[in-house]
Amino acid sequence: MRITFYGGAQEVGRAAVLLDEGPRNVMLDCGIKLGEKTEYPLIHDDELKRIKNITISHAHLDHSGYLPHVYAKRNQPRIFLTKPTRDLMSVLLADYYRIHHGEREQRKLFSSGDVERVLQDARMQEYRETFNSDFKITFHEAGHIMGSAMTMVDNGRKKVLFSGDICMRKTRVLDPCERGLHADVLIVESTYGAKTDILPSYKDSYQKMIKIIRETLDKGGHVIIPSFAVGRAQEVLLALDDYMRSGALPQTRIYIEGMITKAMKIYRHNAIYANDDIKRRILMSEDDPFNSPNFHHPRSKTREDVLKEPCIIVTTSGMLSGGPVLFYLEKLAGDPKNAIVFVGYQAEGTTGSKVIAGERQIRIKDKEIKINCRVERIRLSGHADFNELLQFVKGVKGLKKVFLMHGEKTDLKDALENQYELVVPRLLDTYSI
Repeated sequence: MRITFYGGAQEVGRAAVLLDEGPRNVMLDCGIKLGEKTEYPLIHDDELKRIKNITISHAHLDHSGYLPHVYAKRNQPRIFLTKPTRDLMSVLLADYYRIHHGEREQRKLFSSGDVERVLQDARMQEYRETFNSDFKITFHEAGHIMGSAMTMVDNGRKKVLFSGDICMRKTRVLDPCERGLHADVLIVESTYGAKTDILPSYKDSYQKMIKIIRETLDKGGHVIIPSFAVGRAQEVLLALDDYMRSGALPQTRIYIEGMITKAMKIYRHNAIYANDDIKRRILMSEDDPFNSPNFHHPRSKTREDVLKEPCIIVTTSGMLSGGPVLFYLEKLAGDPKNAIVFVGYQAEGTTGSKVIAGERQIRIKDKEIKINCRVERIRLSGHADFNELLQFVKGVKGLKKVFLMHGEKTDLKDALENQYELVVPRLLDTYSI
Protein backbone atom coordinates (compact mmCIF):
# COMPACT_ATOMS: atom_id res chain seq x y z
CA MET A 1 0.00 0.00 0.00
CA ARG A 2 1.25 3.48 -0.89
CA ILE A 3 0.29 6.90 0.44
CA THR A 4 0.62 10.15 -1.55
CA PHE A 5 0.03 13.66 -0.20
CA TYR A 6 -1.61 15.86 -2.86
CA GLY A 7 -2.49 18.49 -0.26
CA GLY A 8 -2.41 19.20 3.46
CA ALA A 9 1.32 18.51 3.86
CA GLN A 10 3.04 21.16 6.02
CA GLU A 11 0.03 23.42 5.49
CA VAL A 12 -3.49 23.89 6.83
CA GLY A 13 -5.99 23.32 4.02
CA ARG A 14 -6.63 21.36 0.81
CA ALA A 15 -6.48 18.01 2.60
CA ALA A 16 -6.12 15.29 -0.06
CA VAL A 17 -4.33 12.00 0.67
CA LEU A 18 -4.39 8.99 -1.64
CA LEU A 19 -4.07 5.41 -0.45
CA ASP A 20 -3.56 2.94 -3.28
CA GLU A 21 -2.60 -0.68 -3.70
CA GLY A 22 -2.51 -1.87 -7.30
CA PRO A 23 -5.91 -1.13 -8.85
CA ARG A 24 -7.47 -0.44 -5.44
CA ASN A 25 -7.53 3.13 -4.10
CA VAL A 26 -9.27 5.64 -1.89
CA MET A 27 -8.69 9.37 -1.50
CA LEU A 28 -8.99 10.62 2.06
CA ASP A 29 -10.59 14.09 1.84
CA CYS A 30 -10.71 16.33 -1.21
CA GLY A 31 -10.34 19.93 -0.05
CA ILE A 32 -9.23 23.38 -1.15
CA LYS A 33 -7.06 25.97 0.58
CA LEU A 34 -8.82 29.27 1.18
CA GLY A 35 -6.91 32.51 1.60
CA GLU A 36 -5.96 35.45 -0.58
CA LYS A 37 -5.89 32.95 -3.46
CA THR A 38 -7.72 29.60 -3.58
CA GLU A 39 -5.33 26.66 -3.93
CA TYR A 40 -6.21 23.14 -5.08
CA PRO A 41 -4.72 19.67 -4.53
CA LEU A 42 -1.67 19.12 -6.73
CA ILE A 43 -3.09 16.20 -8.64
CA HIS A 44 -3.00 15.88 -12.45
CA ASP A 45 -6.21 15.15 -14.31
CA ASP A 46 -5.00 11.77 -15.56
CA GLU A 47 -4.19 10.69 -12.00
CA LEU A 48 -7.55 12.00 -10.81
CA LYS A 49 -9.36 9.84 -13.37
CA ARG A 50 -8.15 6.62 -11.81
CA ILE A 51 -9.45 7.50 -8.31
CA LYS A 52 -12.48 5.31 -7.63
CA ASN A 53 -13.35 6.19 -4.02
CA ILE A 54 -13.26 9.34 -1.89
CA THR A 55 -14.07 9.60 1.81
CA ILE A 56 -14.87 13.00 3.33
CA SER A 57 -14.04 13.49 7.00
CA HIS A 58 -16.26 16.57 7.42
CA ALA A 59 -17.98 19.36 5.52
CA HIS A 60 -15.49 22.26 5.85
CA LEU A 61 -14.24 23.32 2.42
CA ASP A 62 -10.60 22.64 3.23
CA HIS A 63 -11.69 18.98 3.34
CA SER A 64 -14.53 18.83 0.79
CA GLY A 65 -14.32 21.85 -1.53
CA TYR A 66 -12.52 20.17 -4.44
CA LEU A 67 -15.31 17.65 -5.06
CA PRO A 68 -17.21 19.82 -7.62
CA HIS A 69 -13.95 20.31 -9.51
CA VAL A 70 -13.51 16.52 -9.65
CA TYR A 71 -16.99 16.12 -11.16
CA ALA A 72 -16.38 19.00 -13.59
CA LYS A 73 -13.47 16.96 -15.02
CA ARG A 74 -16.01 14.22 -15.90
CA ASN A 75 -14.90 11.96 -13.09
CA GLN A 76 -17.47 10.25 -10.89
CA PRO A 77 -15.81 8.42 -7.99
CA ARG A 78 -17.85 6.96 -5.16
CA ILE A 79 -18.07 9.47 -2.30
CA PHE A 80 -18.55 8.23 1.27
CA LEU A 81 -19.47 10.43 4.25
CA THR A 82 -21.88 10.75 7.16
CA LYS A 83 -25.38 12.23 6.79
CA PRO A 84 -24.60 15.49 8.66
CA THR A 85 -21.52 15.96 6.47
CA ARG A 86 -23.61 15.58 3.34
CA ASP A 87 -26.26 18.00 4.63
CA LEU A 88 -23.72 20.63 5.71
CA MET A 89 -21.80 20.27 2.44
CA SER A 90 -24.97 21.25 0.60
CA VAL A 91 -24.77 24.68 2.24
CA LEU A 92 -21.00 25.18 2.02
CA LEU A 93 -20.56 23.99 -1.59
CA ALA A 94 -23.53 26.08 -2.77
CA ASP A 95 -22.00 29.13 -1.12
CA TYR A 96 -18.58 28.33 -2.60
CA TYR A 97 -20.21 28.22 -6.05
CA ARG A 98 -22.18 31.43 -5.46
CA ILE A 99 -19.12 33.39 -4.37
CA HIS A 100 -16.81 32.20 -7.14
CA HIS A 101 -18.96 31.50 -10.20
CA GLY A 102 -18.91 35.17 -11.25
CA GLU A 103 -15.14 35.13 -11.66
CA ARG A 104 -14.10 34.27 -15.20
CA GLU A 105 -11.37 31.82 -14.21
CA GLN A 106 -13.58 30.11 -11.61
CA ARG A 107 -16.55 29.87 -13.98
CA LYS A 108 -14.65 27.40 -16.15
CA LEU A 109 -13.80 25.13 -13.24
CA PHE A 110 -17.20 23.82 -12.11
CA SER A 111 -20.93 24.48 -12.40
CA SER A 112 -23.90 24.41 -10.06
CA GLY A 113 -24.79 21.09 -11.74
CA ASP A 114 -21.48 19.65 -10.58
CA VAL A 115 -22.34 20.64 -7.00
CA GLU A 116 -25.76 18.98 -7.33
CA ARG A 117 -24.26 15.77 -8.72
CA VAL A 118 -21.76 15.56 -5.85
CA LEU A 119 -24.59 15.81 -3.33
CA GLN A 120 -26.85 13.36 -5.20
CA ASP A 121 -24.14 10.72 -5.54
CA ALA A 122 -22.72 10.96 -2.01
CA ARG A 123 -23.23 7.73 -0.07
CA MET A 124 -24.12 8.23 3.58
CA GLN A 125 -22.61 5.89 6.18
CA GLU A 126 -23.08 5.56 9.92
CA TYR A 127 -20.33 5.60 12.54
CA ARG A 128 -18.77 2.21 13.42
CA GLU A 129 -20.50 0.41 10.53
CA THR A 130 -17.89 -1.09 8.18
CA PHE A 131 -18.55 -0.71 4.46
CA ASN A 132 -16.66 -1.95 1.42
CA SER A 133 -15.17 0.21 -1.30
CA ASP A 134 -11.86 -1.15 -2.57
CA PHE A 135 -10.95 -1.58 1.11
CA LYS A 136 -12.91 -2.13 4.30
CA ILE A 137 -13.65 1.33 5.70
CA THR A 138 -15.14 2.39 9.05
CA PHE A 139 -15.99 5.89 10.27
CA HIS A 140 -15.42 6.86 13.93
CA GLU A 141 -16.55 10.03 15.69
CA ALA A 142 -14.01 12.88 15.45
CA GLY A 143 -15.74 15.51 17.66
CA HIS A 144 -14.72 18.43 15.39
CA ILE A 145 -18.09 19.45 13.92
CA MET A 146 -21.36 17.57 13.56
CA GLY A 147 -20.84 14.50 11.38
CA SER A 148 -17.04 14.73 11.43
CA ALA A 149 -15.37 11.34 11.16
CA MET A 150 -12.02 9.66 11.51
CA THR A 151 -11.55 7.07 8.75
CA MET A 152 -10.17 3.57 9.32
CA VAL A 153 -8.95 1.84 6.14
CA ASP A 154 -8.28 -1.91 6.33
CA ASN A 155 -6.65 -3.74 3.39
CA GLY A 156 -6.75 -7.10 5.17
CA ARG A 157 -3.18 -6.89 6.44
CA LYS A 158 -2.79 -3.38 7.83
CA LYS A 159 -5.07 -0.75 9.29
CA VAL A 160 -4.56 2.92 8.45
CA LEU A 161 -6.36 5.55 10.57
CA PHE A 162 -6.90 9.01 9.07
CA SER A 163 -7.85 11.48 11.79
CA GLY A 164 -9.27 14.33 9.72
CA ASP A 165 -9.74 17.17 12.23
CA ILE A 166 -10.27 16.00 15.80
CA CYS A 167 -11.42 17.51 19.09
CA MET A 168 -10.55 15.80 22.38
CA ARG A 169 -12.95 17.82 24.54
CA LYS A 170 -16.66 17.53 25.07
CA THR A 171 -18.31 20.66 23.72
CA ARG A 172 -21.78 22.11 24.10
CA VAL A 173 -22.93 20.15 21.07
CA LEU A 174 -20.63 17.14 20.60
CA ASP A 175 -18.86 14.37 22.44
CA PRO A 176 -15.06 14.20 22.03
CA CYS A 177 -13.42 11.99 19.42
CA GLU A 178 -13.18 8.24 19.97
CA ARG A 179 -10.02 7.06 21.68
CA GLY A 180 -8.06 3.82 21.88
CA LEU A 181 -8.63 2.58 18.32
CA HIS A 182 -6.31 -0.07 16.81
CA ALA A 183 -4.18 0.93 13.79
CA ASP A 184 -0.76 0.16 12.32
CA VAL A 185 -0.45 3.57 10.64
CA LEU A 186 -1.88 6.94 11.72
CA ILE A 187 -2.27 10.03 9.53
CA VAL A 188 -3.01 12.78 12.04
CA GLU A 189 -3.74 16.49 11.84
CA SER A 190 -1.36 18.92 13.56
CA THR A 191 -3.15 22.27 13.25
CA TYR A 192 -2.04 23.07 16.81
CA GLY A 193 1.14 21.03 16.68
CA ALA A 194 3.59 23.58 18.12
CA LYS A 195 4.70 23.29 21.77
CA THR A 196 3.21 26.72 22.43
CA ASP A 197 -0.21 25.61 21.14
CA ILE A 198 -1.81 24.94 24.52
CA LEU A 199 -5.44 25.98 24.43
CA PRO A 200 -7.22 27.32 27.51
CA SER A 201 -10.22 25.44 28.85
CA TYR A 202 -13.57 26.23 27.28
CA LYS A 203 -14.69 27.59 30.66
CA ASP A 204 -11.83 30.11 30.80
CA SER A 205 -12.32 31.13 27.17
CA TYR A 206 -16.05 31.68 27.57
CA GLN A 207 -15.59 33.62 30.81
CA LYS A 208 -13.21 35.97 29.00
CA MET A 209 -15.70 36.35 26.16
CA ILE A 210 -18.60 37.07 28.52
CA LYS A 211 -16.54 39.75 30.30
CA ILE A 212 -15.78 41.49 26.98
CA ILE A 213 -19.43 41.32 25.92
CA ARG A 214 -20.70 42.73 29.24
CA GLU A 215 -18.22 45.61 29.12
CA THR A 216 -19.20 46.44 25.54
CA LEU A 217 -22.93 46.28 26.17
CA ASP A 218 -22.56 48.42 29.30
CA LYS A 219 -21.06 51.14 27.10
CA GLY A 220 -23.97 50.90 24.69
CA GLY A 221 -21.88 49.14 22.06
CA HIS A 222 -22.33 46.33 19.57
CA VAL A 223 -20.37 43.05 19.73
CA ILE A 224 -19.45 41.55 16.36
CA ILE A 225 -18.42 37.87 16.49
CA PRO A 226 -17.13 36.73 13.07
CA SER A 227 -17.53 32.97 12.87
CA PHE A 228 -17.36 29.97 10.58
CA ALA A 229 -20.93 29.08 9.65
CA VAL A 230 -20.47 25.42 10.53
CA GLY A 231 -19.10 24.28 13.88
CA ARG A 232 -17.83 27.35 15.65
CA ALA A 233 -21.05 29.37 15.25
CA GLN A 234 -23.22 26.65 16.81
CA GLU A 235 -20.92 26.27 19.81
CA VAL A 236 -20.75 30.04 20.39
CA LEU A 237 -24.49 30.58 19.99
CA LEU A 238 -25.43 27.81 22.41
CA ALA A 239 -22.91 29.16 24.93
CA LEU A 240 -24.27 32.72 24.65
CA ASP A 241 -27.80 31.40 25.10
CA ASP A 242 -26.80 29.41 28.18
CA TYR A 243 -25.05 32.40 29.78
CA MET A 244 -28.02 34.63 29.04
CA ARG A 245 -30.46 32.14 30.58
CA SER A 246 -28.29 31.88 33.71
CA GLY A 247 -28.07 35.66 34.10
CA ALA A 248 -24.31 35.83 33.50
CA LEU A 249 -25.13 37.89 30.40
CA PRO A 250 -27.82 40.60 30.41
CA GLN A 251 -30.85 40.00 28.24
CA THR A 252 -30.04 41.36 24.80
CA ARG A 253 -30.74 40.33 21.26
CA ILE A 254 -28.36 37.84 19.60
CA TYR A 255 -28.55 38.38 15.85
CA ILE A 256 -27.60 35.54 13.50
CA GLU A 257 -26.40 36.35 9.98
CA GLY A 258 -25.24 34.55 6.84
CA MET A 259 -25.19 30.79 6.31
CA ILE A 260 -25.26 30.25 10.07
CA THR A 261 -29.07 30.15 9.95
CA LYS A 262 -29.11 27.25 7.47
CA ALA A 263 -26.39 25.44 9.40
CA MET A 264 -28.40 25.77 12.64
CA LYS A 265 -31.39 24.08 10.97
CA ILE A 266 -29.17 21.24 9.74
CA TYR A 267 -27.73 20.77 13.24
CA ARG A 268 -31.28 20.60 14.60
CA HIS A 269 -32.38 18.06 11.97
CA ASN A 270 -29.35 15.91 12.81
CA ALA A 271 -29.59 16.26 16.59
CA ILE A 272 -29.28 12.47 16.97
CA TYR A 273 -25.56 13.01 16.25
CA ALA A 274 -25.20 15.52 19.11
CA ASN A 275 -24.17 14.65 22.66
CA ASP A 276 -26.65 13.30 25.21
CA ASP A 277 -27.15 16.71 26.85
CA ILE A 278 -28.53 18.16 23.61
CA LYS A 279 -30.68 15.10 22.89
CA ARG A 280 -32.19 15.22 26.38
CA ARG A 281 -33.03 18.92 26.05
CA ILE A 282 -34.82 18.33 22.77
CA LEU A 283 -36.52 14.99 23.45
CA MET A 284 -37.43 15.28 27.14
CA SER A 285 -38.11 18.96 27.72
CA GLU A 286 -38.89 20.17 24.20
CA ASP A 287 -36.24 22.83 24.79
CA ASP A 288 -34.70 23.39 21.37
CA PRO A 289 -31.22 24.91 21.87
CA PHE A 290 -30.89 25.59 18.14
CA ASN A 291 -34.01 27.76 18.07
CA SER A 292 -33.82 29.83 21.25
CA PRO A 293 -36.07 32.89 21.74
CA ASN A 294 -32.82 34.81 22.32
CA PHE A 295 -31.86 34.29 18.64
CA HIS A 296 -33.04 36.87 16.11
CA HIS A 297 -32.64 37.78 12.46
CA PRO A 298 -32.52 41.28 10.93
CA ARG A 299 -35.99 42.45 9.93
CA SER A 300 -34.84 44.26 6.78
CA LYS A 301 -31.99 44.38 4.28
CA THR A 302 -30.86 47.71 5.74
CA ARG A 303 -30.45 46.01 9.16
CA GLU A 304 -31.66 49.21 10.87
CA ASP A 305 -33.04 47.24 13.82
CA VAL A 306 -29.62 45.66 14.43
CA LEU A 307 -27.71 48.93 14.20
CA LYS A 308 -29.96 50.99 16.48
CA GLU A 309 -29.52 49.02 19.73
CA PRO A 310 -26.68 47.41 21.70
CA CYS A 311 -26.63 43.73 20.75
CA ILE A 312 -24.50 40.70 19.84
CA ILE A 313 -24.03 39.83 16.17
CA VAL A 314 -22.76 36.36 15.20
CA THR A 315 -22.01 36.46 11.49
CA THR A 316 -20.00 34.99 8.65
CA SER A 317 -17.30 35.06 7.53
CA GLY A 318 -14.96 34.01 10.31
CA MET A 319 -11.83 35.41 8.60
CA LEU A 320 -13.47 38.66 7.36
CA SER A 321 -13.11 37.41 3.78
CA GLY A 322 -16.71 38.11 2.76
CA GLY A 323 -20.30 37.84 3.92
CA PRO A 324 -22.44 40.09 6.17
CA VAL A 325 -19.54 40.79 8.56
CA LEU A 326 -18.17 43.27 6.01
CA PHE A 327 -21.38 45.33 6.28
CA TYR A 328 -21.06 45.45 10.06
CA LEU A 329 -17.40 46.39 9.92
CA GLU A 330 -18.21 49.30 7.63
CA LYS A 331 -21.00 50.51 9.94
CA LEU A 332 -19.57 49.73 13.39
CA ALA A 333 -15.78 49.27 13.35
CA GLY A 334 -15.07 53.01 13.51
CA ASP A 335 -16.75 53.46 16.92
CA PRO A 336 -14.53 52.76 19.99
CA LYS A 337 -17.50 51.62 22.08
CA ASN A 338 -18.03 48.58 19.81
CA ALA A 339 -16.01 45.34 19.81
CA ILE A 340 -14.93 42.60 17.39
CA VAL A 341 -14.35 39.24 19.06
CA PHE A 342 -12.56 36.61 16.93
CA VAL A 343 -13.32 33.02 17.93
CA GLY A 344 -11.79 30.91 15.14
CA TYR A 345 -8.64 30.09 13.20
CA GLN A 346 -7.30 32.87 10.96
CA ALA A 347 -5.40 31.74 7.87
CA GLU A 348 -2.27 33.69 7.08
CA GLY A 349 -2.90 36.61 4.72
CA THR A 350 -6.63 36.94 5.45
CA THR A 351 -8.16 40.22 6.59
CA GLY A 352 -8.93 38.65 9.98
CA SER A 353 -5.30 37.69 10.55
CA LYS A 354 -4.20 41.23 9.66
CA VAL A 355 -6.64 42.85 12.08
CA ILE A 356 -5.55 40.51 14.89
CA ALA A 357 -1.91 41.36 14.07
CA GLY A 358 -2.67 45.06 14.64
CA GLU A 359 -3.69 46.52 11.29
CA ARG A 360 -6.24 49.25 11.94
CA GLN A 361 -7.15 50.20 8.40
CA ILE A 362 -8.57 47.64 5.99
CA ARG A 363 -10.00 47.83 2.49
CA ILE A 364 -13.50 46.54 1.78
CA LYS A 365 -14.26 46.71 -1.93
CA ASP A 366 -13.43 50.34 -2.75
CA LYS A 367 -13.64 51.69 0.79
CA GLU A 368 -10.98 52.16 3.43
CA ILE A 369 -12.35 51.14 6.85
CA LYS A 370 -10.75 52.33 10.07
CA ILE A 371 -10.77 49.85 12.94
CA ASN A 372 -11.24 52.05 16.01
CA CYS A 373 -13.29 49.53 17.97
CA ARG A 374 -11.99 47.04 20.51
CA VAL A 375 -10.39 43.94 18.95
CA GLU A 376 -10.15 40.72 20.96
CA ARG A 377 -9.33 37.10 20.23
CA ILE A 378 -10.84 34.21 22.18
CA ARG A 379 -9.26 30.79 21.67
CA LEU A 380 -12.24 28.51 21.07
CA SER A 381 -11.02 25.70 18.88
CA GLY A 382 -12.63 22.57 17.52
CA HIS A 383 -9.13 21.07 17.18
CA ALA A 384 -6.97 19.17 19.64
CA ASP A 385 -4.05 21.21 21.03
CA PHE A 386 -0.41 20.06 21.34
CA ASN A 387 -0.85 18.05 24.56
CA GLU A 388 -4.13 16.51 23.39
CA LEU A 389 -2.58 15.43 20.08
CA LEU A 390 0.17 13.68 22.02
CA GLN A 391 -2.45 11.91 24.15
CA PHE A 392 -4.43 10.89 21.07
CA VAL A 393 -1.44 9.44 19.22
CA LYS A 394 -0.22 7.52 22.30
CA GLY A 395 -3.73 6.13 22.76
CA VAL A 396 -3.80 4.38 19.37
CA LYS A 397 -3.15 0.69 20.03
CA GLY A 398 -0.60 -1.27 17.97
CA LEU A 399 0.65 1.92 16.30
CA LYS A 400 3.99 1.81 14.47
CA LYS A 401 4.08 4.67 11.95
CA VAL A 402 2.74 8.25 12.16
CA PHE A 403 2.33 10.83 9.40
CA LEU A 404 1.86 14.44 10.62
CA MET A 405 -0.20 16.62 8.25
CA HIS A 406 -2.61 19.59 8.22
CA GLY A 407 -0.25 21.86 10.17
CA GLU A 408 2.17 24.67 9.36
CA LYS A 409 4.50 24.02 12.27
CA THR A 410 4.81 20.90 14.37
CA ASP A 411 6.93 19.94 17.36
CA LEU A 412 5.13 16.60 17.63
CA LYS A 413 7.88 14.82 15.71
CA ASP A 414 10.45 15.58 18.42
CA ALA A 415 8.01 14.47 21.12
CA LEU A 416 7.06 11.17 19.45
CA GLU A 417 9.94 9.93 17.29
CA ASN A 418 11.45 7.77 20.07
CA GLN A 419 8.26 5.68 20.15
CA TYR A 420 7.16 5.60 16.50
CA GLU A 421 8.43 5.97 12.98
CA LEU A 422 7.56 9.64 12.37
CA VAL A 423 7.11 11.30 8.98
CA VAL A 424 6.40 14.97 8.21
CA PRO A 425 5.56 14.65 4.51
CA ARG A 426 5.99 17.25 1.81
CA LEU A 427 3.50 17.91 -0.98
CA LEU A 428 3.55 15.17 -3.65
CA ASP A 429 5.66 12.83 -1.49
CA THR A 430 4.78 9.11 -1.82
CA TYR A 431 5.54 6.52 0.87
CA SER A 432 5.16 2.77 1.19
CA ILE A 433 3.28 1.54 4.22
